[in-house]
Amino acid sequence: MKKYILPLLLATSSIQALDIRYGQGDFEWNMGFLGLVGSSVTLDDTVISISEQHQNFSDSPLYYFGNFDIHSSDRLETVTNFADGAQSGFPSSFEVSGVDIDVGVGYDVIQDERGYLGVGVVTGLSTPFMEMHNYVDSYNAISTLLEETSTDVSTYKLGVSLQAAYSLTENISIYGTSIFALQTGEMTNDLVNSSLDVSGSYNAMDIGVKFYPSELVDAESNLYLKAGYAYKHWDIDDTESTIVGAVLPSMNSLFKSELTSDFFYIGLGFKL
Repeated sequence: MKKYILPLLLATSSIQALDIRYGQGDFEWNMGFLGLVGSSVTLDDTVISISEQHQNFSDSPLYYFGNFDIHSSDRLETVTNFADGAQSGFPSSFEVSGVDIDVGVGYDVIQDERGYLGVGVVTGLSTPFMEMHNYVDSYNAISTLLEETSTDVSTYKLGVSLQAAYSLTENISIYGTSIFALQTGEMTNDLVNSSLDVSGSYNAMDIGVKFYPSELVDAESNLYLKAGYAYKHWDIDDTESTIVGAVLPSMNSLFKSELTSDFFYIGLGFKL
């Protein structure tokens, strides 16, 4: 996680609002190869974020939004079956890390003193990385494949978003963001010594509440506390495969992966 801290700080240096979040939840990774070899793990995930749910350009109905999430899971030690119906498995450990970035611009269809409803376009980058270590030194003929395996995914997204917020009182407001996007990129996996061009879909939802403590708010800064829940889902299939140096076109669904992140968070922010 430390290698992402500097980019995170640089990203906050040029914006007019600062919103830092700390979250705890689950990161689930399901992988399958040819429908025969696969694994599914759920790990305890810590997420550090900066986020701007909605910020207008001056008095314009145009706005920008974005988030920068850093994921870092605990190491999970478990027994994993790599084939459906297997009666025994490998004692293994799993660990996930990576970043997820969403940025975009939108237009407020509805905007008044109580809240807003806006639609926008979003793009971004996701770079989840999972490392698996097999503690068994020898397991029949495939031990060398499974002793140390990593999966690295890099995808780029383009889609649409919906942002909304409503002030319940002078000090409390609720907000929400929904995103649907298509994604394309690359997945590499040590298990089959492969590099795969991938495509798929990306869905995200973020809902929460902001609280502006009256005694801490003044004319120069708008300090607020926030709490919420975030859910993200990546559905990835390969579109062209390169295995051991050979390009294998038209082998759709050779490798399939689904990733899900969901976490509750608390945060602190202010607008300049």
